[in-house]
Amino acid sequence: MKKQHYFLITALVISLALSLGYFAYRPQADEPETRPSITPVSPVTLSETAQIEYVYHYKGDGITETAAAPIPPYLIGLDEQQTREKTAGFEITSFTPQKLTVVKNLDGISRQHYYLGEKNGYLAVYYKHGGGLKELTNTPVSTLSADEYELLMSTEIIGKENLARVLEDMES
Repeated sequence: MKKQHYFLITALVISLALSLGYFAYRPQADEPETRPSITPVSPVTLSETAQIEYVYHYKGDGITETAAAPIPPYLIGLDEQQTREKTAGFEITSFTPQKLTVVKNLDGISRQHYYLGEKNGYLAVYYKHGGGLKELTNTPVSTLSADEYELLMSTEIIGKENLARVLEDMES
């Protein structure tokens, strides 16, 4: 019988300890639950002095063209989400109060396809697609050998960097 008493006393002591622990650590009903205060962060918005950079990737020839301009008035003061809605069709890759960079992938080819020709006795650069004179150089055609002239007139030049190299070589 003594074993049963010890068992009952032990069970009673354990129950009492658990009950006291519960009441000691449970939140009080009249105490408000405290949470850390969170200060709302104002969203980043585009300023009046911001610049927008347009980046166009042409899949047809792998050329990337970039143009920068002042931010359009309809984007001033907008946050990133609002700007995404207004610039549908472009991917925003950078968004700060001072600069917005948007990218668009295009299936066609760029206008950076050129051919050389002659105008008024000087070497001229023309756009291959859409025609039109891009620039008239200071290089007289008379300074070119017949082979050089034939090669240049029959070669398509792709990309601004390549065009700059060809023209630099012609002037030296």
